Amino acid sequence: MKKILILGGGFGGLVVAERLSEFFNGEHQITLVSPNRKFTFYPALVRLAFGQLEEDEITFDIEKKLHKLDVKFIEGEVLHLKPQYHRVQIAGKEFNGDISYDYLVIAMGRRLATEKMAGYFDHAHHILGVKAAEKFGNAIEEFKQGNIVVGLSPNSHLPVPVCETAFSLAKKFYPDSPTKPINISVVFPETVKDAFGGADIHQELKEAFEKHDMDLIEDFPLDEIERNKIVSKGSHKIPYDLLMLVPPFQGQARLSENGITDERGFVEVDEFMRVKKMKDAYAVGDIVSFKGPKLAHIAVRQAQVAAVNIMRELEGKEPDAVYYHEIASIIDQGGADSLYLHYGVWDDSLYKVKKGKIWSLVKRVHDKIWRTRHKSVWMEKGI
Repeated sequence: MKKILILGGGFGGLVVAERLSEFFNGEHQITLVSPNRKFTFYPALVRLAFGQLEEDEITFDIEKKLHKLDVKFIEGEVLHLKPQYHRVQIAGKEFNGDISYDYLVIAMGRRLATEKMAGYFDHAHHILGVKAAEKFGNAIEEFKQGNIVVGLSPNSHLPVPVCETAFSLAKKFYPDSPTKPINISVVFPETVKDAFGGADIHQELKEAFEKHDMDLIEDFPLDEIERNKIVSKGSHKIPYDLLMLVPPFQGQARLSENGITDERGFVEVDEFMRVKKMKDAYAVGDIVSFKGPKLAHIAVRQAQVAAVNIMRELEGKEPDAVYYHEIASIIDQGGADSLYLHYGVWDDSLYKVKKGKIWSLVKRVHDKIWRTRHKSVWMEKGI
């Protein structure tokens, strides 16, 4: 029996655990370590902020889920990787010490580096967590007039919820009246094309923003947040009365000691999702050092590739599942301007944009099926 150790309980870690459990059916020992026992379905956080969903609809207990899969769960923090000994040092509530492994999957996600942006903690909202989304939602309910700014900080990689937040704000505040006491601006540090990994979706988004009378501001490399205004590196200023910004992303600093990360702490992998410069190790999800947005469906696809290749290795074969870096995402506007984007980050000849109300429906149905499937595994069994 081999030991597979998964570090992280987000989309990447959970899907690897699911796939390996299906493959091996108890033949090998699978352990997942996460500092949080609650899984959050991040694509639904915008809808949570706007009161369309409740917390218990987009979260579930990881340990209960993994118990049904015969995967051991440890709630704890990763302190150090010790690849020379095939061990990982963990600090948790019920376990402190080293865990050995034969194969390691690093799925620890990105860190929100709010400290990289002066004034962020004091003045900005974000929606990358249940409590943060609820706090922003409360601020929206109390807002009556003025300037709302939503956008990306430099080195953040999540443009879809920025766009969806802007559309949700327009739907809430601009339902019928041509006179608008509220102005909404959408800010990107580079171009829209850069934000979407090279996909030329600017015209479609620009038309959608204009239709809802929102201002699109590109090439605004945010440098500092002051009370009631944001300031770029070129000292340009945009006033705000309510601010929602995706903060800068960083990798996990503790991994840099192993020499497996880029300059921002993201793990470098090959086309099989194997960690470069570390034997018997894979990495998936937001922790991976790939160009472009960091989206849930990308983490899922990387996890599927890694799981197949671990299975191949345990069968004594060479990995042969190759990951192809592409975006297949829906920007849900809640109406006819909803966009479907399919784009090959590594091959821009793959490019498709479709617009229509159907894509809003498709995304919501897909999200509901994913959430229901993963919760019902343990809910229906009464665990």
